Amino acid sequence: MGGTNYTITPMTVGTLTIERPQFVWGQGWGTVVECPVLMFYVEGGGRRVMVDTGCADPDWATKYHKPFVRTQEQEPLRAIRAIGVDPAEIDTVVVTHLHWDHCYNQELFTNARFLVQRIELQYAAAPHPIFANVYEAPTTGMTPAYSKTKFEVLDGDFDLADGFKLVFAPGHAPGMQCPLVSTARGVYYIAGDNAPLFENLEGNKFGRPIPGMIYENLGAYYETFRRMERLADHVLPGHDMKVLQQAKYG
Repeated sequence: MGGTNYTITPMTVGTLTIERPQFVWGQGWGTVVECPVLMFYVEGGGRRVMVDTGCADPDWATKYHKPFVRTQEQEPLRAIRAIGVDPAEIDTVVVTHLHWDHCYNQELFTNARFLVQRIELQYAAAPHPIFANVYEAPTTGMTPAYSKTKFEVLDGDFDLADGFKLVFAPGHAPGMQCPLVSTARGVYYIAGDNAPLFENLEGNKFGRPIPGMIYENLGAYYETFRRMERLADHVLPGHDMKVLQQAKYG
């Protein structure tokens, strides 16, 4: 991966209530999961990178998506500053995908470059109807939160810096990309919604790992899981409260 080691700091900007089977294929019908909306700050080698930028405010989120609550301390700007970071100092924002709970608040990062996969940007403009709302796609009459963002588009894997790679990881979304980050404790893979919970990685009687129920191509999803296992020493899920039990990784 390279000689540079990074640290990864997770932060939450609120809590969603999600039907459990959406996260872990068909498991726990009739139950819900209280899950954080996570952002990850990655620092090292003179680089300051934010992975994802959070979601809408509670009123909008609850009206158009899922029940969502946010404390004052979890307001995005306040949460970022609480870990000692000025959003203007972020040099790169990695957009794992363009679902509504991962791509709001981009205007906070005034000096950053924004990296997204080309296929994700194209798909988000006119996804299959069943996924149009989760993208807040123009086909629904909504204006996506990122509509004024100037993106740099990527086509596949991308070496961002020494010890920091973006891995093309279709599964949950067709243009998903996941950071692969070298640290003093090994290589971390920030899985985003490909593995929203640790439970996805642990598996059950149907095997391991277990995908979520929101995806565009199941075969690509499983191949992404296989590659994840080959590349990473550690995996950080995208919506698991347990991620917040540790202040920093690496």
